[in-house]
Amino acid sequence: MSRKGRSMNRIALVFLAGALLSALPAIGNTRDDIDPDTRYFAPSGAAKNVAIIFLGGSDGGLPNHDVERYTSMGYPCLKIGYFKTKSTPDHLEMIPLEYFEEVIKTFRSRPEIGDKKIVVYGGSKGGELALLLSSRCEQIEGVIAKVPSSVVFQGIGGPSSSWSYNGLPIPFVPYYKPYDYSKVTNNQWLELYELSITQTKMVAKAAIEVENINGPILLLSGTDDAMWPSTRMCEMIVIRLKANKFPHWYKHYAYEDAGHSLNDRGVFGGTIEGNRLARIDSNQRVMNFLKRVSEE
Repeated sequence: MSRKGRSMNRIALVFLAGALLSALPAIGNTRDDIDPDTRYFAPSGAAKNVAIIFLGGSDGGLPNHDVERYTSMGYPCLKIGYFKTKSTPDHLEMIPLEYFEEVIKTFRSRPEIGDKKIVVYGGSKGGELALLLSSRCEQIEGVIAKVPSSVVFQGIGGPSSSWSYNGLPIPFVPYYKPYDYSKVTNNQWLELYELSITQTKMVAKAAIEVENINGPILLLSGTDDAMWPSTRMCEMIVIRLKANKFPHWYKHYAYEDAGHSLNDRGVFGGTIEGNRLARIDSNQRVMNFLKRVSEE
């Protein structure tokens, strides 16, 4: 796709965002087959005062989170696709943050959401996005970032930033240029990202300003992550939060012998048993976090 075509796609994302949610059904129904770019899941039973927005990672399309465990406990949920869906770009590059801001604004305006606290949950590149978006959007009052990045990285499929605002790239860390890509096996990019974050000046400019987040933060990582150094980057986030005297609750759980998925059904590093234990514990940590946000 040409640069002009990508630009038109980004503009279309922003203008389509309101329309994508304007027809969301009343509580008690789900949006399973109407909108290809977002999907709403109503809670069963009494609704909690927290609504969850799910953001996917580098696979694109709608997030693959199993939302039933959340809706069954009363949490309304929304999945947002931002590339590789019908009305979004093909590549994860220069995705406009305005798109998400408009979706959140429209989501918030619905009577069944109202003044509920919005928690954003993203993993991997979705974790990077969850932290970045929350640092710039006061309407978000809690963040769950699973194996996230502490910085904005170069996009996937292009030379510019992963994210944009007002048509300009968000400062980003480019991929380490001397890297020998022939060394990559099984789609595991750990060494590339480790080398990329040695570019200290660029890391400083691209660091996500997590201290601006308007609510508590839950960080989850695997110490044997083979995709990127999620534990190290979560530690960088914690250092920044401490240095800026972050006023809200935050916690980082780093799982030994666990990889990028924190799930034994799809392992990118770690052992099957380590990922199984990480899945069980992290799921409980997420539920505890949502309860904390709900009760605050």
